[in-house]
Amino acid sequence: MARNLQLAVWLAVGTMAISMVGQPRASARMFAPNERQAAVDIRPVAATQQYQDGLTAVAAGNMNQAMTNFDRAIKLDPQYFQAYIERGNVKTEVGDLPGAVADYTTAIQLNPKSVAAYYNRGTVLSKSGRHQAAIADYNTAIRIDPQYAQAYMNRGNELDDLGDSAGAIASYDRAIQIRPDYALAYLNRGIAHGRAGHRSQAVTDLQLAAKLFKQMGNIDRYNRTLQIINSF
Repeated sequence: MARNLQLAVWLAVGTMAISMVGQPRASARMFAPNERQAAVDIRPVAATQQYQDGLTAVAAGNMNQAMTNFDRAIKLDPQYFQAYIERGNVKTEVGDLPGAVADYTTAIQLNPKSVAAYYNRGTVLSKSGRHQAAIADYNTAIRIDPQYAQAYMNRGNELDDLGDSAGAIASYDRAIQIRPDYALAYLNRGIAHGRAGHRSQAVTDLQLAAKLFKQMGNIDRYNRTLQIINSF
């Protein structure tokens, strides 16, 4: 079972939030539901243009150019918290996790109510093995936006990694209450039930996750979830 649980962890990686609601990106980052680029018209035009150019570069997969654009936006407007978040996302993408944490922290200092900054910092802290700090950031994101299903799901992942199956299941329960079609939350709750010895609940959740993945057209995750089911 251990090998399949490791496979499941790969399937259940949390996704990154972006700092505003806008055009879909090519990357797999999630939208922070309560953040928008507020009062853009009061920012220096040149800073806003560099920021938008950075988003375009990210969508094209050109991380070096994106980093340059976000650097310029921040130089032109040091209060541009969204630019810090996006630069942090780019640093995460290229493996500079300490740099990403620093950018998210600056964004939080500039805007303490930024859900994306807390959520993204939590995700990077998790990747760095700092699970308790990641949980603290997810808790803050949830306090700011109690409907943020991704934060509940990722908090569940952290709790499960720390051996708190009951706490993890409770977090996944909340994520599913908010998003009843949240395939990853069903998958992860099934894994947590399996680790806790709740075989029937585990199989039920995993079967539902597989069904949802298939409906989404995600055949890779569908097949991998079936592998986990077959391990029971």
